[in-house]
Amino acid sequence: MICRLLRDGALDGEYAPALTISDSIHNPFGSYAFNDLLSHLCSNISSSKSQARALVLIAFDRSPLFYIDLLKSNGLDVAASDKWIRILDCYSDPLGWKDKLLGRGIHVNFSKTGATPFKDAGNMEKLFTSIVDIGRGVAGPSKVRFSVAIDSVSAMLRHATLGSVSGLLSKLRSHDQVSCMFWLVHSDLHECKASAALEYMSSMVATLEPGTHSSDGHGQNSQGGKFNVRFKRRNGRVKVTSEEFHMEKSGIKFLSVSSEKLMVNQNLIPKVQFNLHLSEKERVDKAKVVLPFEHQGNGETIQIYDGRQSLSEGQTDPHSKRPGSTNKLTTETPGSKGEIHYIHIDLIWKCWDNIIAFTTELAVELEKLLQALRVTYHMELTTANFCILRDHLFTASDITSSLDTAAIEAS
Repeated sequence: MICRLLRDGALDGEYAPALTISDSIHNPFGSYAFNDLLSHLCSNISSSKSQARALVLIAFDRSPLFYIDLLKSNGLDVAASDKWIRILDCYSDPLGWKDKLLGRGIHVNFSKTGATPFKDAGNMEKLFTSIVDIGRGVAGPSKVRFSVAIDSVSAMLRHATLGSVSGLLSKLRSHDQVSCMFWLVHSDLHECKASAALEYMSSMVATLEPGTHSSDGHGQNSQGGKFNVRFKRRNGRVKVTSEEFHMEKSGIKFLSVSSEKLMVNQNLIPKVQFNLHLSEKERVDKAKVVLPFEHQGNGETIQIYDGRQSLSEGQTDPHSKRPGSTNKLTTETPGSKGEIHYIHIDLIWKCWDNIIAFTTELAVELEKLLQALRVTYHMELTTANFCILRDHLFTASDITSSLDTAAIEAS
């Protein structure tokens, strides 16, 4: 599913899909997962099955020669790769030290990889400009999109701050020519806020967890684990998937849930003393039952039951309201079965009006009482004043005059 989302790319006016691959020392196979996704995306781009027509790979953790050999081993035409992939070499000389050594007359070997060298790894603004220029150069017109892959954000954080790296990723995601992005981070090398910031900017987060037990049942499986992916959809919903993987000589291998584990999960269902499933005969008998709310008709006039006794044809409803009738409580005759009482809506509204009027009067009286209490806040509450409040508690109209008299006496 990840490969499909990266292949389909971004919609017009929206951020590009972004994937964070997070691993740790307990399961350090994130680079293998990154290489697997890179190979799949390159295969889709080279065969014109992807929205992106080119890929810009920023190499911080490995040499560009490594990725060229990786593409060769996956059967891709490296000779024609210049038409759809560019590698920005931040690995060979990230800080420009080799140029300084050459300036002092010290011989330095440079490997010819065909990649574009980048010698200022701490300057995120310059790095953003280089990525966009390279992408436009290989993708072509302004409406053609390209993908961006970063093999190690952890290496970037060694040269730049978290804020500048986050700004670079955010600007790349919002660029109108970027189709998708994905990067790798070693989460245990950074503070929690760094991992949280990268996950916040991602529409997909893949974490590698160690396996439960090895095949022989002794300890954890050091050659495999779980690949958990959390998808954040455009409507705000979150979907979580999980699959297992194990390492082979050729690379990482993702596995579907085995039939044995499905049997184990079925055995975990608690055993009950009744059958949760229906037999074929029970299904047929259930389908033949006509429920009360199903009006089949059977050739006769269909009558919908409305809670009263059914009326035969030609009879009128004695409870229907006729012109000129008064709003009185009507009931069926005492001798009828299932006596039903009908209350007109006018009575309900009348009771509701009375409740509102009573509540309004009560609120007015309480407001008067609160005003009277505010007057007594600045005077001494003597026994006489307290008796006055007690006697006139429910006659709020006399409270003000009584308290005025009490205030005069107290003064």
